[in-house]
Amino acid sequence: MGLGKIPRFMLIGVFMLAAFGVLGAQQKFALVIGNGTYTTVGRLNNPVNDASDMKAALEGLGFQVDLVQNGSLKQMEDGVMRLSRRLSGSRGSYGFFFYAGHGVQSSGENYLIPVDADIQAETMLRTKALVVQWVLDEIQQAENALNVVVLDACRDNPFSWRTRGGGRGLTVVGAQPAESIIVYATSAGSTASDGAGGRNGLFTTHLLNNLKTPGLEVKDLFNRVGRDVSQASNNAQRPAIYSQFFNTAYLGSTPSTPRPTPTPTPAPATGNAKASYDRGGDAYNRKEYDTAIREYTEAIKLNPNYMEAYNDRGMAYRAKGDNDRAIADYTQAIRINPNYALVYVNRGVAYENKRDYDRDIADQTEAIRINPNYALAYYDRGVAYGAKGDNDRAIADYTEAIRLNPNYTSAYYNRGIEYGAKGDNDRAIADYTEAIRLNPNYTSAYYNRGIEYGAKGDYDRAIADYTEAIRLNPNYANAYTNRGNAYKAKGDQTRADADYAAARRLGN
Repeated sequence: MGLGKIPRFMLIGVFMLAAFGVLGAQQKFALVIGNGTYTTVGRLNNPVNDASDMKAALEGLGFQVDLVQNGSLKQMEDGVMRLSRRLSGSRGSYGFFFYAGHGVQSSGENYLIPVDADIQAETMLRTKALVVQWVLDEIQQAENALNVVVLDACRDNPFSWRTRGGGRGLTVVGAQPAESIIVYATSAGSTASDGAGGRNGLFTTHLLNNLKTPGLEVKDLFNRVGRDVSQASNNAQRPAIYSQFFNTAYLGSTPSTPRPTPTPTPAPATGNAKASYDRGGDAYNRKEYDTAIREYTEAIKLNPNYMEAYNDRGMAYRAKGDNDRAIADYTQAIRINPNYALVYVNRGVAYENKRDYDRDIADQTEAIRINPNYALAYYDRGVAYGAKGDNDRAIADYTEAIRLNPNYTSAYYNRGIEYGAKGDNDRAIADYTEAIRLNPNYTSAYYNRGIEYGAKGDYDRAIADYTEAIRLNPNYANAYTNRGNAYKAKGDQTRADADYAAARRLGN
């Protein structure tokens, strides 16, 4: 089951936290910037949404939020200065800086691009763009209790010129302040995958989702976000965390604060349990699933309420094809925290692998109830409906996944299959065409579109698509067979026979 891994944004979070544990009431200030309507480079669809949703989330945590939308350099700099002055008024204050928009790196420095920036050469960056290190230095001067800086920057340099070294995305900050955690939504210099949702992007979707969990310590918060992003993208996007913070802090409520609902949360993992869990993750990434299972099992032995370990051990079992044990582990994780949408998605996929589509649908539906904007859950439920032959419900779910994530390649492809099953060749062709636009090397999309063109009697276009599928995969026997059929329908028996012979050589 594919996820449609389409590069879009790179997001970076830099977290500077002072050595405070459970703090009393303190002032909280935030600056949120969303730049999308660029005048000299490509416009971006999501930054304003990301900023507005983050503003709402921070206000829910007690922050006073200053919002800048489609800001100029002066507006961005003025906002940073205002934030610094406000934070300087109280050593116990909390600060939060959020940026979504274009960003580039040059000579080890990161730059955030204003919407009206006319940057015609790399040497103009320092005077035409906001320097990330300056933002960090300015905020750090406030010497307040807690600062959080989150950057959501575009995947590649949007300008016609290229920076020295040709680096993609952003780079690791040069000077990490003490008492800080730096979190990259994907590894430095890499690009992020667009997986879970089109409104906010994969990383922000899971950050917003986890911010809703009360009593979650900040390091656990971002460990969860990182895990969720990695799993939702099939490891195409791997967040990275760099920490200089060795104390305890909470962005929202603390464990001692009364919670609005009695939702159970995992007990904090002990040091040894966390070490075993981390070793399990390393082994999983190396595809050493037996080793991963042993490490996760040790983590669970040390901390029986370690939800993440149950979930991740389930992933390892599922990778080995042991769906029953995977389901048992996901069920235990759900018992510990019944409001964690990703675990329902994972259990649903394990049921899907067992062809238990009704239970798969039930789990994806529960994930959607918890997070109505969960594109992945709609997609997976669509897969289950399609497997049951319910084309209309499958189409409805793929359509919702596409609404939430307009770049969801696999959703277009699968919806094309469902339209084809209903005999709606034109809509199937339109969906396969969109999947090919998003991924020009999507071999199966060319092949399936060829089938739809053939069904319409448009044999020339069918032949062109089968030819492209063969170019991408020279061993695609069915493509030779179908191209042969198209040639035969056109009366070109010589070429048809040549394709049939090629298919036979490949074992078809």
